[in-house]
Amino acid sequence: MKSMTGFGRGECATKELRYSVEISTVNRRNAEVVVNLPRELAAMESAVREIVAPAVSRGRATVTASVSGGGKARPLVDEEIFRRIHADLQRVQRSLKIPGQPELSDIIRLYAATARDSAAPAAPDAGALGKATRAALRSLEVMRSKEGAHLARELQRLLEKFTRETSAIAKLAPSVTAKHREAMRERLAALDPSFAADDERLARELALFADRSDITEELSRLASHVAQFRTGLASKEANGRTLDFLAQEMFRECNTIGAKANSAEVTRHVVAAKTELERLREQVQNVE
Repeated sequence: MKSMTGFGRGECATKELRYSVEISTVNRRNAEVVVNLPRELAAMESAVREIVAPAVSRGRATVTASVSGGGKARPLVDEEIFRRIHADLQRVQRSLKIPGQPELSDIIRLYAATARDSAAPAAPDAGALGKATRAALRSLEVMRSKEGAHLARELQRLLEKFTRETSAIAKLAPSVTAKHREAMRERLAALDPSFAADDERLARELALFADRSDITEELSRLASHVAQFRTGLASKEANGRTLDFLAQEMFRECNTIGAKANSAEVTRHVVAAKTELERLREQVQNVE
């Protein structure tokens, strides 16, 4: 299990440039990848997206990249270039028989022009950017997996609390129908003493009432959903949508049980079960 939220950072340096990539992910119902690249790397957006997209099956991933000078910082003044300019000026002066020595200001102006002309930016390296992106993705996956393991434990804990309440409801289910049948017989007898215990009409009405108040089918479906949820917790696939759907179905079955049982004791357990289920549903929203 993986969490939808996480952060990862990766770098790759060449002789000329250093590439840095950051990937952050947040909760979203569907998968979305947003790539923000500086202008000099804009042409590589598709390549970055192809690396990141397969790893995001649910949630919003934002990829941000930057590029800067790599390796050791270059000296502000290259001594070798400065020496060559000075020697060239001396040679020209001797050749043209110009008296004196080259002025420092002249050397600096020529040096500045030479450095500007030779400072053309290095061409972006798609391979280096790809390495930085994959490094950021690995870092992101480590964080998401750790968060996912914590989520799995929390979901398992909440599911156990939920099933304790539903197990209590299942134990009460047989007595609920019997109590309703007896209560209905007593009410009818109080209204009309002519109703007999073996009256066919009474038996028919009691049977219909028992059918309407029977929660066996809902409990059976609920048990099936819980079993599927447990299987989903152990799955290595991204199944956040499936878990979310199962949680919604369990909530629906609880509502039906509460409405059909019409029992204060059952209602108490239904309310407790729905409370745990709400907490579980909140956590499921973070599962990829």
